Amino acid sequence: MYRVFGSIFMAIAIAIAINSYEKFNIIRNGEVVEVSIKDIPVSCKVSNKSIKAYFNFYYEGQQYSKNIKGRYCDTLEPGQLLNLKTNRKKKTFVYLDESLTMQYVSIISLAFLGILIFLKHKK
Repeated sequence: MYRVFGSIFMAIAIAIAINSYEKFNIIRNGEVVEVSIKDIPVSCKVSNKSIKAYFNFYYEGQQYSKNIKGRYCDTLEPGQLLNLKTNRKKKTFVYLDESLTMQYVSIISLAFLGILIFLKHKK
């Protein structure tokens, strides 16, 4: 039973790592682009745990949406130009100052917990 739970925690850690890799690569090697904010359907004032604040923007004729984080809550306005980083596919966008610290903490914590649970079986 411990092996199953340990394996589940390890699988979750690997899934988070795979999901975060694209953003990590954009942060390190991404191209800075200027986007135009179309609208802000869900602002920080009305967001909660189930409804996250986000804005819609245009880049190269395509519409995208991005969640609003931290210091951007009170500064974003429709029609504003904003610099973001993106990859070659132009499908994922990150803020210039975005970091993945919490993802790293989650990955390491889950992997460590999975290993501990997995090894508990051997005792």
